[in-house]
Amino acid sequence: MFDEQLAAVPAHPPRSGVLPGMRLRTAIPRSTLIILLALVLFFGSFPLLIMSSDPKGQLELRGVNTEGQVVSVADVPSGCRGPARRLIYEFKAQSGGSFRGGATLCEDSPYYSAKAGDSIEIRHLRDDPGRSAPASADPNEPPVFIFMIFPVFFLLVLSPMFLPQLREVLRARRLYKTGTLTRGQVVFIKKRSFGVWPGWPGSSSFDVYVAQQLPSGERIETVVWCTNDWLVNQLVPGTTVHILCPSNRSQRGALLEAFVR
Repeated sequence: MFDEQLAAVPAHPPRSGVLPGMRLRTAIPRSTLIILLALVLFFGSFPLLIMSSDPKGQLELRGVNTEGQVVSVADVPSGCRGPARRLIYEFKAQSGGSFRGGATLCEDSPYYSAKAGDSIEIRHLRDDPGRSAPASADPNEPPVFIFMIFPVFFLLVLSPMFLPQLREVLRARRLYKTGTLTRGQVVFIKKRSFGVWPGWPGSSSFDVYVAQQLPSGERIETVVWCTNDWLVNQLVPGTTVHILCPSNRSQRGALLEAFVR
């Protein structure tokens, strides 16, 4: 099968170039890549949308820091677990003009012990300095980069759509450069399934067991990977195929017929 195309492949390395099916774009089709990027952007935008609608989030995303001064401090009742203080401050915005603001601070705030006349860092909106707050006044508030975990999380959830194919294509590319090309006979084929949506690329693949006769007379089996349903249907037991074998016979090989196209 595919003898004419594979006849030009040297039995031993070095080899130049790669077969068409070993190109990286075949591991992740353009349509799948576009869907992945769209989903990651869609789910990753949720935290930013939430933060952009929250006053604290707007300060974190679009605010600038400037130096301010404490005007007064007073103990007040609040929803803190412990005591709380109301801090009044004033500052000069970078765009000009003096502004005042206030914040209720819990005991774990870094500015809880501030006194009148102390200098503190103030964060305000550049286009609306009246909206301000002491910078990093809430130590329990998660930093912005924490929200960037969301797109990474969804990318990991969707990884079964492309990681198995990418891993096997990279393996085949490596073996094409370093492995030995031999012929063998198909012995057995076992289907493997992945936990992704039916019909999506990479939802199933096959382990093909290929028997080889070594020059020493020893008979061994090499396991190779294939996702081509049409090709698998042609590989009845006894079919002769071309495989790339690693130097370590216990490792998986690569089925060249799967990468001809």
